[in-house]
Amino acid sequence: MREIPFTLDEHPSFSLPEVGLAVLGHPISHSISPILHNAALGVLSQEEPTFSNWMYERLDVQPKDLRKALDQLAQAGFIGLNLTIPHKVEVLDFLGELDHEASVMGAVNTLIWREDHWVGYNTDGYGLEMALKKVLKCNFQHAKVLILGAGGAARAAAAQAILSNALLVHIHNRSSNNLNNLLNLLHREFDSERVEGSTSESFREDDFWGEDWIVINATSLGLKPGDPSPLFLPCAGFGRNSVFYDMIYNPPQTPFLAEADADGFKNANGLSMLVYQAAKALAIWTGREISAEAMFEAANSHFGD
Repeated sequence: MREIPFTLDEHPSFSLPEVGLAVLGHPISHSISPILHNAALGVLSQEEPTFSNWMYERLDVQPKDLRKALDQLAQAGFIGLNLTIPHKVEVLDFLGELDHEASVMGAVNTLIWREDHWVGYNTDGYGLEMALKKVLKCNFQHAKVLILGAGGAARAAAAQAILSNALLVHIHNRSSNNLNNLLNLLHREFDSERVEGSTSESFREDDFWGEDWIVINATSLGLKPGDPSPLFLPCAGFGRNSVFYDMIYNPPQTPFLAEADADGFKNANGLSMLVYQAAKALAIWTGREISAEAMFEAANSHFGD
């Protein structure tokens, strides 16, 4: 991985058997996606040497240049792209085809070039569900799911939970406007009575006290030093079989997770979600089974764990 992300003025070009892959965002220098993907490609190339010609990089692309970037990268031999902030929703206007789950989630994080157009997928929901299963040994089916936040990450989490037959999905957010927008969208999409929400002024403590929940932080609280926990209730107030998952992976322990850990609850950060969504994306591009283990090893080595 190049230390400085590429721009549209200087990105590489590829011709078969070379294949280009990349993650697009703004900013993008923090992304470890190339570390994960190139590690897994290294494993693939041991059995199929052609994958040694596949390369994954970072491209800093401003929102105004997204359409130009998609056209330019297709011509330059890129067949797979990941999208992160701020491109996951805006890209919907530039796609020739959209996977069902991406349509339900209203956002795209993975593109594949097919003949003459980009096809959009969303692997975030899959990544989250796999992280819960593999790391916290739980799943959405028949569970009560509490999602903190009402942005794009929360929408993906809520949609995946509903698709996986959660008993109840409760969304808690500081802003009633954003909360209501998300609730209305989910109710329209799923016509589901299993979705409800609250703000700090409207939640009922008795609905949560002593109950077992899968609690997911889908806010940005915890990214910066001094951030408070997004929880509206002490961890100790939840049922003893509750689990706590933070989509943030750096820092590895947020105040949200530190509180859960101190109270003896199973908890995990977002690195596992990042790995499993990346493995799903690479599987879409390659048509091969992907080694999540290689991705975990590369990530842990990067963070010095």
